[in-house]
Amino acid sequence: MSASLTPLSVLGPQCDDERLRIQRQFETGTSARETLRALCALADRIIQQIFGDLLRVHNAEPQGLCLIALGGYGRQLLFPYSDLDILFLFGGDKAEQESRPLIAEFSRTLWDLGFRVSSAGRTVEECRRIEEDNAEFHLALLDRRFLAGDSELFERLDKKVLPGSEKQARPFLLAQLQKLTNERLQRYGNTIYHLEPNVKEVPGGLRDYQAGTWLRQLVGDKKELRGTAAVEEELATNAVNFLSAIRCFLHYSNGRNDNTLTYELQAAASWKLLGVENGDGRDTPSGMQRSAAEWMRLYFRHARTLNRQLLRYLEQKAPMPQTLKQRLLNAARGARLDARKPFAMRDGLLEVLDLPALADRAVTFSLFAEAARAGTPVSRDAERGIAYILTHPELPAKNTQVTWVALREILGADYPGFALRPMQRLGLLTEVLPEFQVIDSLVVRDYYHRYTVDEHSLRTIEHLQELAEPPDARGAHFAQLWKTAEQRELLVLAMLLHDVGKGMPVENHVAGSLEALEGAAERLQLSPEEKAEVHFLIEHHLDMSATVQRRDIFDAGTISAFAGTVGTQERLQRLCLLTYADIHAVNPEALTPWKAEMLWQLFVATSNHFSRTLDRDRLHASDEMSMLAQVRAEAAGASVAEIERFLEGFPRRYLAVHSAREIAAHFALYKKLAVESVQTELTATRHAFSLTFLTADRPALFATIAGVLAGWGMNIVKADAFANAAGIVLDTFHFVDLHRTLELNPSEIERFRQSLGEVVKGKAPLEALLKGRESASRARPPKVAVPTQISFDDTSSEHSTLMEIAAQDRPGLLYEIGSALARLGCNIEVALIDTEGQKAIDVFYLTEQRKKLSTQKQALLREVLQGTLG
Repeated sequence: MSASLTPLSVLGPQCDDERLRIQRQFETGTSARETLRALCALADRIIQQIFGDLLRVHNAEPQGLCLIALGGYGRQLLFPYSDLDILFLFGGDKAEQESRPLIAEFSRTLWDLGFRVSSAGRTVEECRRIEEDNAEFHLALLDRRFLAGDSELFERLDKKVLPGSEKQARPFLLAQLQKLTNERLQRYGNTIYHLEPNVKEVPGGLRDYQAGTWLRQLVGDKKELRGTAAVEEELATNAVNFLSAIRCFLHYSNGRNDNTLTYELQAAASWKLLGVENGDGRDTPSGMQRSAAEWMRLYFRHARTLNRQLLRYLEQKAPMPQTLKQRLLNAARGARLDARKPFAMRDGLLEVLDLPALADRAVTFSLFAEAARAGTPVSRDAERGIAYILTHPELPAKNTQVTWVALREILGADYPGFALRPMQRLGLLTEVLPEFQVIDSLVVRDYYHRYTVDEHSLRTIEHLQELAEPPDARGAHFAQLWKTAEQRELLVLAMLLHDVGKGMPVENHVAGSLEALEGAAERLQLSPEEKAEVHFLIEHHLDMSATVQRRDIFDAGTISAFAGTVGTQERLQRLCLLTYADIHAVNPEALTPWKAEMLWQLFVATSNHFSRTLDRDRLHASDEMSMLAQVRAEAAGASVAEIERFLEGFPRRYLAVHSAREIAAHFALYKKLAVESVQTELTATRHAFSLTFLTADRPALFATIAGVLAGWGMNIVKADAFANAAGIVLDTFHFVDLHRTLELNPSEIERFRQSLGEVVKGKAPLEALLKGRESASRARPPKVAVPTQISFDDTSSEHSTLMEIAAQDRPGLLYEIGSALARLGCNIEVALIDTEGQKAIDVFYLTEQRKKLSTQKQALLREVLQGTLG
C-alpha cells in the first residue's frame, strides 16, 4: 500500500472539536439552518476524506461506485444526533462485489468517529425498479445528493435512469406517500396538540413539511394564485426554522436523537426564548414573557402552518391523462352544476367555482352554511382561494357585517364543525366572534387538558355532530338528545364561548366567559331570551360534571338540588350535551365509559325528577318487598328470612346502585362467609374491573383494600362502602388495570385475590406491597405541582358530611386518606374517586356513629390530612 488512512487519533479530536464549536455557536445565537448546514458540511468533509483515503489505501479507482446522501442528509438538514442516510450506488454486480471490503471499513470508521450511519447498497438497475414493498427508499431518493466517488455514475442515475422510472411510478409513489402520511397522522390522533410533542413525527412536525414537499414534487406544478404561494412558503419556512431550532435544542439537551419536547424542556426553551429572538419579527409576540404556555402558543401556531399546508397537498392527485370520453363526461358534469351558486361538491369536497363572487361575505357564509348543513368538508384549495379573497386589496369586501340570522344557520345545523374549522383557519371565526381570539393556541399546562383552549372548544362541537352516527358505545345514549335538541344554535354558541375566559385576566374563567358574552350578545343582537339561555349554559357548564364526579348521584338530595339549578327539561338536555362534549374534548381518555354512563344516569334521574316518575331501567326499586321478591327469584332456594337478614341495615342507596341479580350474587358470597371469612368477586367489564369484597367489619378495612389495589398498580375510579346491621361490610371498588397485568396474565388474577385476602386477614404486610410503588413514584417528580385542598359540606346530604380533597395524585393516596379516616373513627358511606391529569379529586360521604361530623372533628380531620398529604 502506498498510503495510509488518516489516524482516528487525529480525526476523532478534530470531529469532536468541530461538533463542540457548532454546538456552542448554536447556543450563543447561530440559527438552526446555519447549524444544520455546518453539521452537514462536517459530515461531507469527513466522508470525502475517509473515502479518498480508502481509495488510496486499497489502490482502487472510484469508477463504478459512488456515495449518495439521502433524506434529511440529502437535503443538507442534518441534526446533531441524526443518522447519516447514505446510498452506496454500484455500476453493476461486479463493482458491488469488489467494493464490499472498502465499504465495510468505511462504515466502521464513520461509526468510530461518532457518526450514526444508516446505509443501503443498490445497483443502478435496482434503483430503476420500483419496489412496491419499499416505497420509503424511493421517496428518500427524491432528495438525492452526490457525496463522493464516480460522479458520472451519479449523473447517469440522476438525469437518465430515475426521471423516467419516477414519472412512471408517480401514481404509486403518491398513493404510498399518502398512505404512510395518513397512518402517521392517525398514530398521533390527527391533531397537532400534544402535551409533549415529538417535534419530528407529530402532525405539525418537521415530517409534515417534508411529506408536503414530496407530495408537491409528485403531483407536479399546479397553477397558483398570484402571490399566495410566496406568502405560504415564507410562513412554512419560518415554521421550519422554529421547529428546527427546537429539534437542535432537544438533541443537544438530551445528548441523543430524542425529539420529544417534554414539560421540563418547554420551560427551558421558553426561558431562552428559543426560536423567538432570531425568528421573524411578525411571529414574536410583543414583549413576550418567558412563559412556557406563551412559548408553546407560538409552537402550535407554527405547527398549524405546516399541518395545514400538508393537508392541502394530501387532497391533490397526480395528473392523469384523460381519454376523450372522460373529458366529455367531465364537461357534462360541469354543465349540470347549479349556476346560481359559486361553489359545488366534487369528489366529496366543496369547491369554489367563481372566486370573485366570494368578495361578498354573504356568499362566503352561504358556502359555510352548506358545509354545516350537508356535513361536507370545504376543500383546502377552496380555503386557499377564500383566504386570497379575504386579504387581497383588489377585491373590496361586501356585506362584511354578519348577522345573527346568518350565523345561526351555521351553528344550528347538523354539522357545524365542518364550517367552524375552516372559518377558524381563515380568521373568519374571530371576525364574527372577536372574543375567540384570546384563546387562539392558548395552552393550559395542567397535564389533564390535551389540547389548546381553542382546539378544545372546536372539538366539543365536533363530538356533538358525531352523535348523528355515534362512533362508539359512549355516545349511544346521547345521540337522540343531539338529534332532538331545541335551540341548538344557542348550545353551539355557548360552547364557542364557554372557555374564552381562560384567555382573560380574571380569577374565574367562567366569569370572564360571561363578560365576553355581553359583548357578543350586543354585537350579534341576541334577544334577551337567547342571551339568557347562553348565559345559563356558560355559567353552569361545569355543574353537571362536578355533580357526576363529586356527588352521590343516587342520593335523592343530590338530584333534587341539581334539578333546582337546571330548572327545565330543555335546559337539562342542552346542559347534558354540553357536559358530554366538554369532558370528551379534554383528552382522548377523559370520557371513560364509566363517566359516560354516570352522566347518563344523572340525566335520567333528573329527568325523572321533573316528570315525577320512577326509572325502573336504572335499577331503582319501588319498595323493599318488590326487591326481596326479585332477589329471591335470582337466588334460587334462599328463604326470604335469610335475604332479609343480609339486607337489614344496608342504606337504601345499596338497593339503588345494585340490580336484583347483583344483590343475589352478593348474598351468595355472604352465605360463604361461614366457611371463609373473606369473600371476593372480581369481574371484568368493558372499561374496568369491578371488585366486590365481603367480610366482617374491622378497623381501616377500606384503606387496606385501597392500599392493596395501589400496591398492584391499579387506578381506582369509584368505590362504595356499605355495612349491614350484623356488621358485615360490603365494599365495591371499580378500578383500571393501568399496566394490563390481569388482562395479559390471567394466572395473576388468583394471586391478586390471594394477596388481597392475606393482607386483610393480617397474614401479609401491606407496607412491602406499597413500598415499590411509592419509591417509584418519588423517583418521578410530578410534572405539575398540585397543592392539597380540603373542604367540608354539611348541606348536600341529609345523613353525611361531604369531604372533598384535591391533591397530588400518587400511588397509595387513597390508602393514606382511608387510613387517616379510620384512625379518627370516621365511617365512609360513599367514596367518589376521580383524577384530572396529576390532580386527584376525591369526595367522601362521612359519618361518625351514624351522624354527620362535628365541627371539631372536621377541623381535626383537616389538620391530620394536611399533615399527611402535604
